[in-house]
Amino acid sequence: MLFTLPRICGLVILNLVIITMAVRADTTKKLYAVHLNGKRGFINDSGGIVIPAKFDDVLHFQDGIAPVKVGAKWGYINESGNFLIEPRFDDARNFLVGLGAVKVGDRWGFVNTKGEFAIPLRYDFARAFADSGDTPAEKFNTARVKLDGKWVLIDPAGNVYLRPQAEDLGPLEEGLAPVKVGGQWGYIDRTGRMVVQPQFEVAKGFGSDFAVVERGGRWCFIDKTGKFVIPCQFDGADEFTEDGLAPVKVGGKWGYIDRNGKVAIKPQFDGAKPFENGLGEVQSGDAFGYIDKTGKYAWKPSK
Repeated sequence: MLFTLPRICGLVILNLVIITMAVRADTTKKLYAVHLNGKRGFINDSGGIVIPAKFDDVLHFQDGIAPVKVGAKWGYINESGNFLIEPRFDDARNFLVGLGAVKVGDRWGFVNTKGEFAIPLRYDFARAFADSGDTPAEKFNTARVKLDGKWVLIDPAGNVYLRPQAEDLGPLEEGLAPVKVGGQWGYIDRTGRMVVQPQFEVAKGFGSDFAVVERGGRWCFIDKTGKFVIPCQFDGADEFTEDGLAPVKVGGKWGYIDRNGKVAIKPQFDGAKPFENGLGEVQSGDAFGYIDKTGKYAWKPSK
């Protein structure tokens, strides 16, 4: 009995920690970039304007931070629309693991949320860090950069993680990365071993266990063994997300399919992007809007 009370207190404290962590993990707002009167801003999932359209260009929010362009320079804002880093870069990519890829002159590096260079300006080109683990729960991240004309993968400390022998390199996501060898694309694992032989004209990163590839001028989806899970039958395609839908192009128009390859939203748009947090961005003419998974507009096309 002497140990009962401490054990109960320990369990209570542990539960409180777990609850607190869960709350913290779900504090990132669902914000979506929109076009309005020639500028860009952000709405919430109800279609309400959260950050006024005052930027010349933007990228989506990730980890509560979004790259925005004002005039010719890029900076970063938080979810309240306030600048974390004032616009001073020639180009910028999304934040992940506290790092954002930026360009100054002809060099790329990575800054932290204070705008300080955590990884110096030394790359020919750089892309954002990606979730590179075999599963979403694994905390493993890499970024692809071009160094002295060669593609490499680096870790968040800026150390070279992998030097694939490839002509081109896609993101290492879900444990696999697209690589171009001999003019064709295949996939390597995180050790650099080729697991899907080069055979595609185009290959994109993995999303929700599937990757979109082009073969013989048609687009299709494969699993991590290289097996075709949805046949090559589309004029264009993009990746699946956790929402369970992927954009596909049929007869000159874009719509969405489910993971069985069945049409979920009929092709009717001039462009479509993968769903994110319940909404997918679609294009009608030169205007852009958002639809939900039933195909209903959450934000009607604007420009």
